[in-house]
Amino acid sequence: MAKKIVGTKELVRYKKRRGGKLIKFIFAYAAVRTTVKVAVKLIDKYNEDGENTEEGDVLNYAIAFNGRDVKIENRPFNGATINTVCSGLKLDLGDAIIDDDVNIYCKSTMSGITIIVPENVKVDVSARSKFSGLANHVPNVDDETAPTIHIHADNFMSGIDVKVKQTNKVKTYDYKDRICEEENETETIDIE
Repeated sequence: MAKKIVGTKELVRYKKRRGGKLIKFIFAYAAVRTTVKVAVKLIDKYNEDGENTEEGDVLNYAIAFNGRDVKIENRPFNGATINTVCSGLKLDLGDAIIDDDVNIYCKSTMSGITIIVPENVKVDVSARSKFSGLANHVPNVDDETAPTIHIHADNFMSGIDVKVKQTNKVKTYDYKDRICEEENETETIDIE
């Protein structure tokens, strides 16, 4: 009889320990689920379209865990503020109207940003980067009256690429007439 009572006490202790683990699991699950819901709401709020469309305003872009392509066409561009977290952004200013010097402020964490500029502007880049890269592929413009785009970057594990808008230069070949560029003359080759 005494043996039976000891076994019952162990069973009660086991059930209490098991019940305690179940309660801890339920609380942990609820905490994780609530945290994820709050994080999703914050990310959605952060990713809302933050572009100001009024003339003369600086455009604001804030992106988290997302990607976005922005193209400014046939309207004045007066600057931008870009904040990205684990995201990608392509800002195409190739067809924007840039008459004066403008500033673009970029703050990125584990992100990639591509900025495409028109051919007739100068680009000045200043960066404070940690484990990051910044590439400026814009050739120097000799025109003193050309507007300057000042890019101020604060990067952490990110990359910024600044390019010039490429015009669509498509090479067409006529296989009956072949151009020899080395000799600077046209040579006709008959293909049968």
